Amino acid sequence: MLVRFLTCLGLCAGLAAQAKAHDLWLEPEPAGLTLYQGHRHSSHAGADLEPYDPALLQAARCGAEPVRPLNPGYPLRFADCPRLSLDLTSGYWTKTPWETRNTAKTGIPHVLKSWRSEERLIRLSRWDATLARPLGDGLEILPTHDPFALGAGDKLEVQVFDAGQPAAGVTVAYGNSSRGVTGPDGRIKLRLRQAGLQRLSATRETALTDGKADVLLRTCTLQFELPR
Repeated sequence: MLVRFLTCLGLCAGLAAQAKAHDLWLEPEPAGLTLYQGHRHSSHAGADLEPYDPALLQAARCGAEPVRPLNPGYPLRFADCPRLSLDLTSGYWTKTPWETRNTAKTGIPHVLKSWRSEERLIRLSRWDATLARPLGDGLEILPTHDPFALGAGDKLEVQVFDAGQPAAGVTVAYGNSSRGVTGPDGRIKLRLRQAGLQRLSATRETALTDGKADVLLRTCTLQFELPR
């Protein structure tokens, strides 16, 4: 039983690592917020910036209100707002003994594992108590109190929601390292290690029955910045 558990744990960690091979983040610029992908804030090896297909964007909201990008192409740009949420997907992924392909597993021989990757990116620019309330759909990770009042070394409590309900047992990472799982109320406390860009991620995996992949891998990343 222990061997089976450890094998499953290794496979899940592998899926998460592959789905997060490139980090996505929103960077403040004079015209607003720009979505970038790459390794600028990552411990993974790779280019500072990596191009992405703008079609990965499925929806964008400022608070609860739908918004459109300021431009149609790469890199996507958005007007600033207190809480900007982007729903993104890179689609289906299939791993074989020889390669990992950005496609469904249908018709591919010798599949080791397959998944559909969906990501929500939430950027907080400022704070008020209403920002701790979930939108009520999908996976969300939100601070329970003002994160901008904290500094390096302080602890931040976050709460994870799924479909608007507190989600227990969800793995939460800070930067590129796992820091534990949420309690029965969906909450977990994490110590902020440094100033500057903060990225906290919640990841949940569920089985798929569509025949295109084994699991749906959902990640929600909370981003905000602390003064240096």
